[in-house]
Amino acid sequence: MSTVGRNDPCSCGSGRKAKNCCQGPGGSAGKARTIALPLADGLQSQPIPFSEAVRIAQDRQQHGDTAGAEKIYKLILAVDPDHGDALFFLGVLNHQMGRAQQAFELMKRATLKHPKVFLYQFNFGYFCFESGNMSEAIASYRRAVAIDPRPVALDHLGTMLMQIGELDEAAECCRQAIQRQPREQSANLYNNLAIVLQQQGKLKEAIESIEAGLAITPDDSVMRNNYLYTLNFLADPDLAKVFEAHRQFGRLYDRPLPPRDVQEDRAAGTKRRLRVGYVSPDFRQHSVSYFIEPILAAHDKEKFEVFCYSNNAQVDDYTTRIKGLVPSWRLIHNRSEEEVAELIRRDGIDLLVDLAGHTQNSRLLLFGLKPAPVQVTWLGYPNTTGLTTMDWRITDRFADPPGESDKLHTEKLWRMPECFSCFQPQAASPDVGPLPALKNGHVTFGSFNNFAKTTPQVIAVWARILKRVPGSRLVLKNKSMSAPGVQNFILSIFAKHGVAAGSIEMRGQDGPHASHLEQYNTIDIGLDPFPYNGTTTTFEALWMGVPMVVLAGVSHVGRVGVSQMSNLGLPELIGKDPNDYVEIAARLAADVPRLTALRAGLRQRMIASPLMDVPRFTRNLETAYQEMWKMHTGSKAS
Repeated sequence: MSTVGRNDPCSCGSGRKAKNCCQGPGGSAGKARTIALPLADGLQSQPIPFSEAVRIAQDRQQHGDTAGAEKIYKLILAVDPDHGDALFFLGVLNHQMGRAQQAFELMKRATLKHPKVFLYQFNFGYFCFESGNMSEAIASYRRAVAIDPRPVALDHLGTMLMQIGELDEAAECCRQAIQRQPREQSANLYNNLAIVLQQQGKLKEAIESIEAGLAITPDDSVMRNNYLYTLNFLADPDLAKVFEAHRQFGRLYDRPLPPRDVQEDRAAGTKRRLRVGYVSPDFRQHSVSYFIEPILAAHDKEKFEVFCYSNNAQVDDYTTRIKGLVPSWRLIHNRSEEEVAELIRRDGIDLLVDLAGHTQNSRLLLFGLKPAPVQVTWLGYPNTTGLTTMDWRITDRFADPPGESDKLHTEKLWRMPECFSCFQPQAASPDVGPLPALKNGHVTFGSFNNFAKTTPQVIAVWARILKRVPGSRLVLKNKSMSAPGVQNFILSIFAKHGVAAGSIEMRGQDGPHASHLEQYNTIDIGLDPFPYNGTTTTFEALWMGVPMVVLAGVSHVGRVGVSQMSNLGLPELIGKDPNDYVEIAARLAADVPRLTALRAGLRQRMIASPLMDVPRFTRNLETAYQEMWKMHTGSKAS
């Protein structure tokens, strides 16, 4: 846990010392107390004030003398059981020593005994957030803001509210933080506001907010990642401008190290297995894991030595399983690009594979150093990285038809012979239920995608479908739907297109993933958003027997559905334009026997298709790696 002491810079971001800033009345309220500390020779020091004793304890704590610091805090509490600093910083010490429950109880007690101390409320909120206790974190941040609405507290509260889907209040917290912070220090606040706006579906405002942040700190790679990611959601993108924005990222962060000797690479390739390293922040319960885990399990261990470089300290069941699949696991969280590049070179990695692109917590700056002779981006991001140090991007001919797509990438495109990804469903997936329309007497359409994909243009087309199919309903589900502002935004657009609120149902977050999948048993037909198609959501819908109507876009982000339906053998569900998309959905809704048959056979169709043939896909992927390596070493003409 990162916290502040009385003499350290305050966590509020003011630059003042904590003792003169966030301490406030309460932490050491009451008449001055003194205490004599034990000395090394068994004697006791002259009596000193509690505040000085706390300072000494913190100094010992910072220099690794946890036992000495703990003794001082406990001596103070023996005299004054409610002493705020002693309670709180003893809690911090317990957290550092791995005693989570004791840490929680001590810090919680400090906040209850001294509810008006900003330092306790703010840092306790951070501790609860780190511990996964979101409700307690939000409550503590609210109390900190009530004491003093400083930008850092408003920003933290807004971030927490965003994570639970309270987007309206989150956006307001972010705006207040920006108003209270000097502009030259507000870049990150603009970025956080942009993330909330994106989840609200307000893409124009989100892009404007990020651009305001980049105007302050143009070399902020995290903000630039978010900017590029957001551009993919635009309804009518200028592909040339989007590509140029990605190229600008490359111009900023392409700084390759001296390359390895190709002759040595050529010799090594004939003597040992090919070493492949996967870099990702998402070796956990995340959509990327659904696709990479089966590949790691199926890799040919006789020909490939696999390494995983995890940029996330979070560990869950997925992490544990994935870690067990690879012989070499490296945690690179909080390690510099240069340090990780050196690690990769020591590991002798031949092909380094990025699984995140411009998504949260990616390590593209690492790839800008070119620590491996062949670098590949795949799976986690639907566009170019913009890096000239990235050699290849893995795709297929459906998602990126030869021609124009190649001109919009700094990488060379490697088109897989069938599909560019392979899906593994949840082991405890619910059974596919009967067609809901048979019971309901009406057709229910559904989309469970990230709301940022549900642009006003998408809603306008969906409204046409609902009006074409009498009595039909539309279910929208994701965490953003919990926000009243998002609900009002959606309903107002549907109303403009003549669709009443009663035809729309919005569902927020639910419990375990199995319960999320179970909700597909209330949906007859899935509607894929555009231009940013679903990927995991489409696979899950199909797995649960829900056919998906898709619209063919002009670039990868809008052609994932084309790849999925083509590989599934259902090209008739691909609309060539919005009118065709509406007609396909309306015809399918009118053909209940066809819907019933599709639902009954979709899961088996998925299993029999390239979309779930893990061994075949992995062999194709390994062939790609081998050919890329041959091209690098000159064993085969490029």
